Amino acid sequence: MKQSTAYSVIISSILILVITVFISLYRDAENRRYEGERFLFPDLSVATNENSLKILNQIAEINVANNQENFSIKRNEDIWYLPNLANYPVPLDKIKKLIVGVAQLETIEPKTKNPNLHGTLGLNNIDAENDSANFISLINVDNDSVANILVGKDSKFGKETRYVRKPNENQSWLVWRNFDVPKNEIDWLDESLFKIERWRTADIEIIHPRDEKVLIQRDSYAEQYFKIQNLNEDTLPMNPYVGNQIGSVLEQLGLVDIKYRSDITFSDQAVRVTYTTFDGLKISIVTELIDGFNWATFDITYDDSLRRELPKDGPINVGLPDMLSIDEVKEDALKLNMKLDKWAFSLKNIVHQRFNTKLKDITKKKDIDNKE
Repeated sequence: MKQSTAYSVIISSILILVITVFISLYRDAENRRYEGERFLFPDLSVATNENSLKILNQIAEINVANNQENFSIKRNEDIWYLPNLANYPVPLDKIKKLIVGVAQLETIEPKTKNPNLHGTLGLNNIDAENDSANFISLINVDNDSVANILVGKDSKFGKETRYVRKPNENQSWLVWRNFDVPKNEIDWLDESLFKIERWRTADIEIIHPRDEKVLIQRDSYAEQYFKIQNLNEDTLPMNPYVGNQIGSVLEQLGLVDIKYRSDITFSDQAVRVTYTTFDGLKISIVTELIDGFNWATFDITYDDSLRRELPKDGPINVGLPDMLSIDEVKEDALKLNMKLDKWAFSLKNIVHQRFNTKLKDITKKKDIDNKE
């Protein structure tokens, strides 16, 4: 037998063995699951199987706690919100996934009953300094706790399974990982406050009360680079990409904190930033450092005078999406204002740095050749 053929046989045999062992372990897990409880909350799982929205409508509050945080997410009719973050709405899909996930929490096999071993699974009580769990409580409209669960580490088999136990029981379980548990309030919100893609943005104006204005533009819808417009003859951009850094800021607005807009008072030293898009959207931003924190407010409008339709006989913009229609942009503005008009936002530092850009931050003087 040739050496290459022998190697092929060995590798094939190893693959078959691995697959056989995996199938065996999976079947063992499935069999063990049916020997005990299948659902940790069987009363809820029945209701959820019949109609997943039924259990959602019974829950009025979700309490989340760990050794650093303790907060609630509450419901007002169809809106879920964070009381500690100026009642800012939480995306419904995250709420539904958690409630239905807890209700259908399906066991694979029982694990340790020994409290001294709970820490190895990340299931120590929430007041423990190390290896503490995340506590989830579903509370109904009558203020009764419907389900309580301590959520621990993902299992060694991967992120599809994890360890849990009920707070009043020592028995721990390996279960399917069918929902997420954001540990901090801000993490229950979308990763970005909103998103305006760079390819939509046309102009950026940054006005400082006691400094030069910054004006950055793209020449056309297909242009790749944002260019600084108000440069002196002896001044150049710091680098070719500096305009793009500011032009793409609205693609990722990471949240840090939220307050009611009425609780934030901007002074005459506030910076005012305006982004406009080729399709007619206008994003007006006011931002200032107040009591050690940067805050910003956003106002979104559609302005027909800003819209720059693409020429019908012009070149095809390969790789670029079609420009949004007027109706789509108007709807976009309406939805964004619903998310923004009541609140002020503290964002990631890099975002506020971009909003507060001064001309001297992104330019340099031309080199003068004195050799002659």
